Amino acid sequence: MKARAAELIITPRRRAALAGFRRYSRFVFLAKLALPAIAVGLLMMIAAWPRLEGAFEAVHIPIPLIDLTDASDLRMVNARFTGIDRENRPFVVTAATARQRPNSDGFITLERPKGDLTTLSGNWLELSSDTGFYEQQPERLDLFGNVALFQDKGNEFHSSSAHVDMAAGTADGDDPVNGQGPFGHVTAQGFRILDRGDTIIFKGHTQLDIDPRARTQ
Repeated sequence: MKARAAELIITPRRRAALAGFRRYSRFVFLAKLALPAIAVGLLMMIAAWPRLEGAFEAVHIPIPLIDLTDASDLRMVNARFTGIDRENRPFVVTAATARQRPNSDGFITLERPKGDLTTLSGNWLELSSDTGFYEQQPERLDLFGNVALFQDKGNEFHSSSAHVDMAAGTADGDDPVNGQGPFGHVTAQGFRILDRGDTIIFKGHTQLDIDPRARTQ
């Protein structure tokens, strides 16, 4: 009886060995279950990969390209610049688009620019063109392409270019000009505007056709 009782005694070393054996047996059992499942999953993924690749391409989001030229420019839409002339009267320069390159010393490129002035007599004068340049200092506006000048008196003049000093309220152009209004029709080789539009001088060979009705007004 003493010999049988001795055989039932489990030492700490034996207990640890049994625990390790149980853990190993559990790992082997789980591995037998997991490995086949993983293998089946891999086979299914390989079989479905062509379809998955097509789906990934369908939802591919392209990376937008950045024009470094545009990134280097300061661009403003519906630009508006305001200022005060030498007689403390306000003026406004607007444009559909304004661009300024770095280190351009305030030199701004304009698309469809327009300048508005108030004349000394309280009337208004508007100049516009296809393109132009504006220098905030000394407040000069250069207009090019389909230059148009309108006065609230009903006069309008057209030319190819004009140079406007917004601060002084003057403008001039050396390209052929033609105009019309209540006075009649005029053509000339250039023009000059003084007193913020109250005085208009035509340069070079000038032809003026006066409307007879204007003489009686």
